[in-house]
Amino acid sequence: MLVCLYEDRPNQVAGLKILLLSLARTCPHWPIRLRFPGIADSFRTWLKRFSQVSLHEEKLPLSGSYNVKPTVLLDGLSTGMKTCLWLDTDVSVNGNLDFIAAVPQEAIVVTQDPWEYPDGSTHRGATWGLRVGRSLPGALNTAVVRVTRHHERLLCAWQSSLLSEQYLQQQAKPVAQRNQHMLGDQDAISALLASEEFSAIPVRRLIHSTEILQHHGAGAYGPAQRWSNLLHGMPPLVHAMGTVKPWKMPDRPNPIHSPRDYYERTYLELSPYVHAARKFRAALDEDARWMDVQTIYGMIGTLLAFNQPALKGLIQAALHRAHLFR
Repeated sequence: MLVCLYEDRPNQVAGLKILLLSLARTCPHWPIRLRFPGIADSFRTWLKRFSQVSLHEEKLPLSGSYNVKPTVLLDGLSTGMKTCLWLDTDVSVNGNLDFIAAVPQEAIVVTQDPWEYPDGSTHRGATWGLRVGRSLPGALNTAVVRVTRHHERLLCAWQSSLLSEQYLQQQAKPVAQRNQHMLGDQDAISALLASEEFSAIPVRRLIHSTEILQHHGAGAYGPAQRWSNLLHGMPPLVHAMGTVKPWKMPDRPNPIHSPRDYYERTYLELSPYVHAARKFRAALDEDARWMDVQTIYGMIGTLLAFNQPALKGLIQAALHRAHLFR
């Protein structure tokens, strides 16, 4: 399976490094095709330690971390590989991924969004002008996407959707003003997979908290899910969802003058993603003080959790869930 990665944002390199280091540890024999237009010389030098990585610096028609996905996957399939795996650069691989490779070739692999709802993908069909063909929850999350040659027509349709005038008009607006069914690329693939044209394609969703941990706000990883992970182990994939990434979290915020930043800092420094990332700190070859536990709450939370990633942030998660569902 060819791992297909893309990045063009210098401020996301820390996440990409962690992803590459985690892949080298867990899937050392899988080839990696990395596209990074405008890559810095220092990062190009850092990449030389990975013999399985091939670097490609050509620009693509679309920039950004998500609208390029179908193009990058089609590019991967064009190399002659039968199976390609997209991973967002804020994902860490913490276990064996052979179970993804073992999914039947006819099925596409995507991930379950922690905030999905029944028929969430189906509801997007009308917005995209598609005839609905099946009931499908969603919206589907595209942090991880596995495709094969069976999906080339779907990928071309996905690519065309992201170049459509209606989608580009929505993308030009601030996120809060966009049509909620056209926020990003995952809305397009969700609508397509629920459509009549592609309803025959089996969809394998990686389950949140058991196969991939979608760490998106304290409430996304609830107490029951944490208890299950404590008993059965952490999932093989951890996704640092959200606008503020761990390596860009507020530095030493004041809880009185900047309560929002303080909350964000505690939530992130106690996250399973940062817990897993710390093992790669020395190999990053850059300032990684963002991994330090800087807040009193974080220090106490780490001690009370006995440094167990499933228990860190439990209090925040419980309070968040209680607020949402009371």
